[in-house]
Amino acid sequence: MHAERRVRVGSLDVRSSYSHGFTITFGRLIRFHIRYSLKIIHH
Repeated sequence: MHAERRVRVGSLDVRSSYSHGFTITFGRLIRFHIRYSLKIIHH
């Protein structure tokens, strides 16, 4: 039973870290897109 619990926690950690990395990458993409569109508007 303890091993099962440990595996479950491990999978949860992987999932949370994966979603965290995805959020950071997505935020960077959005920021870059906004900066690019602002450049086009100013020009």
